[in-house]
Amino acid sequence: MNLRTFGVRLLVVAALLLGMMPAQALFAQDDGMAMPGEVVAEGLNGPMGILIDPNGDIWVVDSGLGGGEEVDGMDFSGQPVTIQYGPTARIVKISAADGVTVDVAALTSVSNGTENEGGSRLALLDGVLYATGAGWHPAVVPATAEGPLPGTGSLWVVGADGTVSEAAAIWQLERDNNPVSAEVDTHPYGLLAGPDGNLWVADAGMNALLKVDPATGASEIVATFDPIPGVFPNPNYDGEMLTDAVPTGVAVADGGVYVSFLSGGPFIPGSAKVVSVAEDGAVSDFATGLTMLTDLRTGPDGALYATQFGMFTEQGPVPGSGAVLRIKEGDASEIVVPGLMFPTSIDFNTDGDAFVTVNGVGAPGSGQVVKFAGLTAMEGMPVAEAMAAMAPPADAAAAEAAPTEEAMAEAAPTEEAMAEAAPTEEAMAEAAPTEEAMAEAAPTEEAMAEAAPTEEAMAEAAPAEQAPEKMPVTGADGGQAGIVVVLLLVAALAGVVFFGRRQTA
Repeated sequence: MNLRTFGVRLLVVAALLLGMMPAQALFAQDDGMAMPGEVVAEGLNGPMGILIDPNGDIWVVDSGLGGGEEVDGMDFSGQPVTIQYGPTARIVKISAADGVTVDVAALTSVSNGTENEGGSRLALLDGVLYATGAGWHPAVVPATAEGPLPGTGSLWVVGADGTVSEAAAIWQLERDNNPVSAEVDTHPYGLLAGPDGNLWVADAGMNALLKVDPATGASEIVATFDPIPGVFPNPNYDGEMLTDAVPTGVAVADGGVYVSFLSGGPFIPGSAKVVSVAEDGAVSDFATGLTMLTDLRTGPDGALYATQFGMFTEQGPVPGSGAVLRIKEGDASEIVVPGLMFPTSIDFNTDGDAFVTVNGVGAPGSGQVVKFAGLTAMEGMPVAEAMAAMAPPADAAAAEAAPTEEAMAEAAPTEEAMAEAAPTEEAMAEAAPTEEAMAEAAPTEEAMAEAAPTEEAMAEAAPAEQAPEKMPVTGADGGQAGIVVVLLLVAALAGVVFFGRRQTA
């Protein structure tokens, strides 16, 4: 996410929602579409990526909570702020045999006090673990003479002993090329161990698909993703009504390479898509009419699956509108698991069980991994139909539900009824307490002194300091939605989520 752009940023609005809802995964179980999920891990801080290894063990990387190091920077609204960073983004391993969770390694987490950006995705190639992490956003966190903040803007390799070292300096590719937007911004995010022996990276800030040679660290731009239609003039595109594509996931299916888009703010339902990338870098639409895609994976059945972070409409964010989708060509994609809270990543074991990270944005410790057994065999519902079911009622429906003027007039009490119900002066005088009764009821100075809490009791009752809520990055800038909530989201997020970047872009 880009602490201002989204190197996949998730919104401030999401954090507001989490404050109103239980910190647990939500599942829609009343429409016959999905089976209940099983929580297999919790206590994560903004989980962004999940990986199932050949043994069935679960690996998760989260955003972390910033750190003890400080540097001057900017927040999502362009105001000066102290950026805090440190190695609090965790890579954890959850044993398939007994469910035991072990911290394996740590990545840099960057926080502006409102949202956090840290670990993004994981991949195993020839038995070696790789990770993408926090991005490089010089407009937000100025680069030092040596480059970005330590631990940001690159692809990382994780040693068997948990040490983390740079596998490829992705930020240099953006610095030297900046292929799409006028804004310099890179957030290596989606990650795939390709069948060709290379690592493929969907860079949410650069708006590009990259290929990295793990042996040498040499990286190249395979394809770039043009901005898509937006609803606000974008200064990064000469004031045109455009927003960033914000690629978040990369997968291979039937020999082809596919990339998912989050799309920039204000995340209009239906504006996201999955594109195919040819060997020569040509990009073409594969699946359209989608919304806020945060990951793309190939299931053991050979089909493509994606996570939908949620829906933002003119009425604001729609609670529990995250989902798992089965991606099909054109407009035929299906929702197979609806009703999720801010899902960010998905992966499968060989049995077709899906593991999904949820609560990717929210209070510290609210992140979870949820298992959906046999997901690849689940029946789906067309995306358009499912989205219509999840969307808030239309104005017309709300108008029908509103009481008519006639009904309100009938329900209003008459002047005669109000006069009869009003208490008389005699009744009010009788009910008023006498001065003697008030004097007797008043507490004495001695009683007040005894009831006053001591300094020691107040100190014990004072709440402990709490870590700031974290916000991941995933996408493109903060859009300013046509409504107050989205505006807040944009203003607060301004790049929003996942995303900071772009539309703010």
